[in-house]
Amino acid sequence: MQLRTVLLIAIALLAHSRSQAQGCSDAGACTAGPVGQLQLWQDSVPDQTVYRHNARLGFSYANGEQGTVITQINPEINIGFAKNWSLQLKTSYINAQGDLGSNNGVGDLFVTTSHAFINETDRSFSGALGFRLPTGSTTASVPSATMEMDERPLPMPYQTGLGTTDLILGINYRYKRYIAAIAYQHVLVQNNENQFTRSAWFNDPAVGGYFESRGLRRSGDLVLRAQYAYGCGRLSLQPGLLAIYHVANDTRLNDAVRGPNEPERITLTGSQGLTLNVTMDLRFKLADRWALEGSFGAPVIAREVRPDGLTRENVTSLGLHYRF
Repeated sequence: MQLRTVLLIAIALLAHSRSQAQGCSDAGACTAGPVGQLQLWQDSVPDQTVYRHNARLGFSYANGEQGTVITQINPEINIGFAKNWSLQLKTSYINAQGDLGSNNGVGDLFVTTSHAFINETDRSFSGALGFRLPTGSTTASVPSATMEMDERPLPMPYQTGLGTTDLILGINYRYKRYIAAIAYQHVLVQNNENQFTRSAWFNDPAVGGYFESRGLRRSGDLVLRAQYAYGCGRLSLQPGLLAIYHVANDTRLNDAVRGPNEPERITLTGSQGLTLNVTMDLRFKLADRWALEGSFGAPVIAREVRPDGLTRENVTSLGLHYRF
């Protein structure tokens, strides 16, 4: 397949995706360890030197719910303890700005260990086990415009964490240039303390389009990814499809109460379902150890209800990759 053909197909898919409803960004499973990793360093020629470790520093820009703009700085390090075993640590510094205000801070921490069961030139098979740890916050608020001492809770698109401790399991298989991956992200501990409701903003029209998320309890995700790796000299491209199925409806606390101190918990019908994204990853080799990397993703199918704040119209990222 010619490079021009690959680029035209990717551009057509991405242009189509921008005309659709907003979708959801990944909660972590689609980039855990080898899942979603760029497979070619350059063309199809094996590297002469094998490096066990690598580090990345990335920057991403995303358009989220109700026009919020989310930017992130994403440091990541991968340490190879043995030929086929590695440990990945990554986090983020997040800034969110929108019509309700702004917030910034450290995001959640991801710790993932992976093992390559098969690691050959034409094929590879890897497994990953990881955790999402709630080092970010879900309680950011802004001062009330009418009461100096009153604070109004911000909805989830402005928060720097999900408020959950998650288990991530995944496998990644490559045959020549074709890559397939499957992962599951299961919530172990629910600790979301977000208090956003429209009534907390006195039903201000500005919050009408945001999903309420007081005491949100988030369900797990099943992730399926299919990609094709194409190399052309120093440039590697990896177009693909990313499906994220939210396995059950989320729940939240309602304003109504059952008893003196027990809020009512309601099911958010429509929060279960599929998000399908088109993606494009690329890498340009600068030197033996250094490369520029970029990615773009946008949804073509989206869940109807997305209270976790992961709504994204599109996500664009650029980063620097170093092997050692």
